[in-house]
Amino acid sequence: MVTCWELQDLNLGKLNTAVTQWQQMLNKLITLADGGDGGINAADLERKANAADWKGDNAAVTKAFTTATARQFDDMVTEARSIHKILQEAHSDLKKHKEDMRTTIDKWSKRHIYINEKGGASSALPPSAVSGNAKLEPPTQEEVDTAAAEVGRILARANETDRIAARALREHAESKYDFDEKGFKGLKDADRQQGIEDADELARLAAKRDKMTDAELKHFNEIAKYQRDNPAFAERFATKMGPEGTLQFWRSLADPGHGDTPTGDRAKILATVQDNLGITLATASHVDSRDMREWKDGIIAAGDDRIKHPGIMSAPYGYQVMSSLMTKGKWDTDFLNTYGEKLVDFERSNSKMGGPHWVWDNPAHPAQLNYPPGSTKPDSDPVAGFLEALGRNPEASMDFFNSSSGRGAKDDLETLSNWDYLVDKDSQDAREWPTDDDGKTTGYTNLGHALESATLGYAYDDKNPSIPPMDTKEQIAARDQRTELMERVVDHYKTADTIDKQDGVRDSLANMAAGHIDSLNYSTANFGGSGERSGRDDLFGAGKNHLRDFDSMDSTSFLRALASDKDSYDTVSTAQQIYGASAMAAQGDDLGDAKRVGMHSIKMHGLLDEVRSESIGQEFHDVKEDRNRELEKQGEWRNFAAEAVIGTAAGVGAAVVVPTGAAAAIAVPLAFEVVGGAAETQFATQTIDWLKENEFDNTDESLEGIAKARDEGERNAMTPLLNWAEQHGMSSDDIWDLSVEAEKEHQAGRARSDTDNARGY
Repeated sequence: MVTCWELQDLNLGKLNTAVTQWQQMLNKLITLADGGDGGINAADLERKANAADWKGDNAAVTKAFTTATARQFDDMVTEARSIHKILQEAHSDLKKHKEDMRTTIDKWSKRHIYINEKGGASSALPPSAVSGNAKLEPPTQEEVDTAAAEVGRILARANETDRIAARALREHAESKYDFDEKGFKGLKDADRQQGIEDADELARLAAKRDKMTDAELKHFNEIAKYQRDNPAFAERFATKMGPEGTLQFWRSLADPGHGDTPTGDRAKILATVQDNLGITLATASHVDSRDMREWKDGIIAAGDDRIKHPGIMSAPYGYQVMSSLMTKGKWDTDFLNTYGEKLVDFERSNSKMGGPHWVWDNPAHPAQLNYPPGSTKPDSDPVAGFLEALGRNPEASMDFFNSSSGRGAKDDLETLSNWDYLVDKDSQDAREWPTDDDGKTTGYTNLGHALESATLGYAYDDKNPSIPPMDTKEQIAARDQRTELMERVVDHYKTADTIDKQDGVRDSLANMAAGHIDSLNYSTANFGGSGERSGRDDLFGAGKNHLRDFDSMDSTSFLRALASDKDSYDTVSTAQQIYGASAMAAQGDDLGDAKRVGMHSIKMHGLLDEVRSESIGQEFHDVKEDRNRELEKQGEWRNFAAEAVIGTAAGVGAAVVVPTGAAAAIAVPLAFEVVGGAAETQFATQTIDWLKENEFDNTDESLEGIAKARDEGERNAMTPLLNWAEQHGMSSDDIWDLSVEAEKEHQAGRARSDTDNARGY
């Protein structure tokens, strides 16, 4: 494996010399094989040998030897051309990787971030003796993580180039007595052929199913790790296994029966096999070939089949086996659409007697399909696995929620929208989600992921998301579809009770609110229906940004339902600060309009802050009823170090990525795309420890917590406004008047979400 420093200092001189020398060798061999300089060549030798009148042993032996030797020169050319091409492309690619690494390290070093040999990143401010009196800002953790990720991607590409080239060259060197009649047209062709070879090897290994040893499973993972994103490998493996063989392989491997579920080291190995197998099949699903179309059709057709294993009763449905492999990777849109339709049709057709739980969790046919065991509850629900796949495919997810089940069902199944079936729990035909032993449904988390990808336009777990562009008619239509679905989300999830009924969906709803904070601001700026005549369309750039009015009261209720939860409040209030600052900057030199949108942002903060304050009071009130019970919760709120530059400098993008957890990130929309000018607004927000760790409840502590919440909320709300005022050189008197007006707007926002009876004091 190439390290960061090795790549940065890589000496490509010898490799470049090898490329030159092999080009010279190739030219000489071409001349020997085909002529062109009037000299002796293999092609003439073969023609003369075939034309000669051979007799006796010469006819049987010498002629064959002579013509075979002549053809060896063609094989020499093929092999030399292949070696030259591999060396040439490896040199070109490694040179680019080296340049990318140096550029990246230089870029991050200017932000005082150090990259170590293995590609790790850390903050590295120079000592005061070097920096002098200059006040240096340390890099944020987000910047450190971004630097490490960027370096990691370059290293991965460099190692991939090295791996493919080295293997291709070794294959050429394997034959001691002959030349290869087949060669590689370049690194891509070598990668393709290597993928096919590896797929054939793993297919032979997979034929052993549950008889595979731990060592063989590890070998399976080692190969699949490198090849799972290779379309040639993925297609070959899937089609070699066949649809039934694919399902039987994982079903037998995951749950071999005999009274024992794999545990310990084997369970850990199987968890990796499940991931690698799932990503491989997801990659294969995008290949458009006759064999793959037959494979996908076969997988769907086998969905209602029992996948058995010799000697045991356990026989899950094909849908259950397949969905357990769909929680990783990005699956093909058309396949997901068809698979989802058939899956929901089958579930609805067979759950009339006892609901989905009766269909999928039949005690007569149990099966352990997810690893490590217990990681998914209930792990027998294939709809949850399918929804997780939708969470990584925004197009398929949007299509699914705009579609229906029962349209082509064989029995008289009533047509029902997927939204009503899966989301609207109050509908009489809504799905009865299977629960685990604790009565919880982890499938709601998967539902949230699917809604998140559909409404935001990127995978829910994208580490570096970006808002989809709106440059073409198709892209604009997709944007309108996303906001239309978001309107349905806002309308449905506008009470805390509705959200709580689907435990696990809240985090995704907060992310969706942050991703559509522009339309939520636009929707709430409509007091008494005045929006159309107050110029709000121009203030918020409604036409350019294709905003949608979600209804003022529905939007307020939706935000109120979210903001009571501390993590949701963190996410949405941070997004509001970012968007509010950008909305002010988007007004350019129009101070009046900048002030108007700034005041509206203050009001939005007031709305969110009031709900959170009430929630803190209510939490303490509930605990007070049992004074001896300790409040078991962490006092530290998530630390949002959301630093960004929102300004009017040319080149500013259309979103700021804000981290919301260990694996999640949100692209918060800005009020502009690119605006000319020179001013910049720098802002940052950081929450403090809102409550003491393991704190016992009493009224004084409750009031103190609420006071802290109010103080921090007001400070966060005012930060963009004060920065804007400073930029425009406002006097202290003007800032005084501005703060007085802002306080009124903040109070107005608080009043808008004030529900006295929810308070706990």
